[in-house]
Amino acid sequence: MEHDVWKSIYEQFYRPLYLYALSLCRNRDDAEDLVQSTFLKAFLSYEEGGSIRYWLTKVLQNEYYNLFQRRKRLVSEAGYPLDQVPDPKQEEALLAQLIAEEQKRYLFQAVMELNLTAKEVMLSSVYFGLSDEEIGRQLELTTDNVRKIRSRARKQLAQKMEERYGRE
Repeated sequence: MEHDVWKSIYEQFYRPLYLYALSLCRNRDDAEDLVQSTFLKAFLSYEEGGSIRYWLTKVLQNEYYNLFQRRKRLVSEAGYPLDQVPDPKQEEALLAQLIAEEQKRYLFQAVMELNLTAKEVMLSSVYFGLSDEEIGRQLELTTDNVRKIRSRARKQLAQKMEERYGRE
């Protein structure tokens, strides 16, 4: 990739990666170091074609786990109790949960940006569990129309999610 492309990627993803790193290690200096090493390793190893957001996140996670393992080794060598060091599997589960919650928030925001009818169809079917017939009666639409509106809305939402998160 060209220098300008990496500069743009850095500007776009620095803040989200920094906040993510900060949530993992709860230390500004460590978070900054993780983000810098993430960009360096991504710059050296990224192969075009995949989601850059996904790649950067995976590299940051690996860098965090490497940092965690180094510290764990130092702690055990120093004779401190290992139960005071966080378990990486718990950290990984927490991380996956945070990512899923962020994606859910973005999806809900995207639903709120749909036109009024599409938004009502999506909310009625997904959040309230109404059937197509019930939604049609409520919105004075045919059942086929409800299905078409939902299908178009799902395509719009899928496109927004792919633009934001890429294919993973």
